[in-house]
Amino acid sequence: MRKWIIIGLLLVVTAAFGQVDVRKNAHAFSKGLECKYKNDTEGAISCFEEALKSMPDDAASMFELSEQYVKAGKLEEGFAMSKKAAELDPENKWYQMRLAIFYRNQEQFDEYIKIYELLTTKYPGDINMLADLIDAYMVVKNYDKALEKTDLLVKQAGADTRYYHMLANAYMDAGKEKKALAMYDKIKAMDPNDQYINISLLEYHEKKGELDKAFEELLDAIHNENLDFNTKANIYEYWFNKFQEAKNIDQQAFQAGQAFIEAYPDNQLGYLILASYYIKRDDFQSCKAMSLKALEFDRTNYGAWQYLVLCEAPLMETDSLMKHAVEALQYYPTQPVFYWFAGVSHALKKMDNEAIDYFEKGRKFVIEKKLLADFDSYLGDLYHAVGEEEKSFEAYDRVLRFDPDNALVLNNYAYYLSLKKERLDEAKTMAHHAVELSPDNAIYLDTYAWVLYQKGEYEAAETQMSKAIQQLQQPDKTYYQHYADILEKVNQPEKAAEYRTKAEEL
Repeated sequence: MRKWIIIGLLLVVTAAFGQVDVRKNAHAFSKGLECKYKNDTEGAISCFEEALKSMPDDAASMFELSEQYVKAGKLEEGFAMSKKAAELDPENKWYQMRLAIFYRNQEQFDEYIKIYELLTTKYPGDINMLADLIDAYMVVKNYDKALEKTDLLVKQAGADTRYYHMLANAYMDAGKEKKALAMYDKIKAMDPNDQYINISLLEYHEKKGELDKAFEELLDAIHNENLDFNTKANIYEYWFNKFQEAKNIDQQAFQAGQAFIEAYPDNQLGYLILASYYIKRDDFQSCKAMSLKALEFDRTNYGAWQYLVLCEAPLMETDSLMKHAVEALQYYPTQPVFYWFAGVSHALKKMDNEAIDYFEKGRKFVIEKKLLADFDSYLGDLYHAVGEEEKSFEAYDRVLRFDPDNALVLNNYAYYLSLKKERLDEAKTMAHHAVELSPDNAIYLDTYAWVLYQKGEYEAAETQMSKAIQQLQQPDKTYYQHYADILEKVNQPEKAAEYRTKAEEL
């Protein structure tokens, strides 16, 4: 309105003095606004520049031009125009606010504060303007001024808890923690379900080292209906990442999981938290129940599938494990863990060829070398079971190239070579090394003895087999048969007959 009043007066003056071409200025300014609203930045710049040629001290055109320069990436020109407009018309708050934004963006906070101090004096009822000034004082760490202005803001705003939060934060940053707590308590009294009060108090108590109180605020935050779910999930993640080594962290996880289930019974998060809690305690049945519940709400959740198969494996629920591992692969066809359990479950059901297929497919997605060795170890056993000895030995070789101290593979490889009576010197070396790695293992001692037997080293075989028999936890037919065969070779027929009888009885 002020612009057009000035233009009207100047039209009259122009007729007498001819100092400025007001008509051209007005026309160009109008065209500039049209271009602005059409997002024609270049057109707007051209028009407002033309307007200034007709009226060089036109603050309104400068103000509009500053905005268009910024849009065009001409920040210095925009700043210059804004500054000139503010100087020409210091009473116009919009011009002053635009200039203040330039100062703030350039991190010239002293200049920004100067302008906002004047503005808040002229417009004491504008609480948003006052809030912006407080933010600036906080940035420059002038906490006394920030507190002074925040007190004023609270008085003007009345019962709006947002400003009590602002005052509390200012007190915290100024190191006046008791006053900050008083503000937080006031907020909680005014509105127990204030959106951010629990987070603020959590941060307060954490900073004070009062972690039990801080965790209570976390639980209250989960139950706070005014706080959005994603924020709750984020503060849960923050807490349990930061304090994962704390002694009571597992119990806190249990409480948090229960809180999420109470607040969001149709969301998977609480069930996943409890699944993690139970699996750490080897409570596999409870872990399974929580995993299945989580999958009711999201069949594609990776964590739920993983917990499920990890729980079913030690429960030896082979049919269920097979079903779930195969189904999980529909959603995660590149995840080795599900190929592993699909392979294991098929192997346990004596479906060796199917197991081989899952292990072969799964190993292609394995990055970690130790896990790849586990896949190849199982493949070595399975290929032997289906009579594909070369593939079996190739798999074992891959394992031993990575892990030459893998006692299980050393043992199995050696034993299968002994059965074929091939590469017995290598078999002896492998079996001996397995025994070195685990000298009290009856299985490894039996293998070593049997390799020695196949090589004709009967005395040494008897020594190792005797140790194996001593380590047996319960009678075993194969061990007794091996021992009987070896005893016959060392001229102990009576003892051999005794162990052969034992084997037949088993």
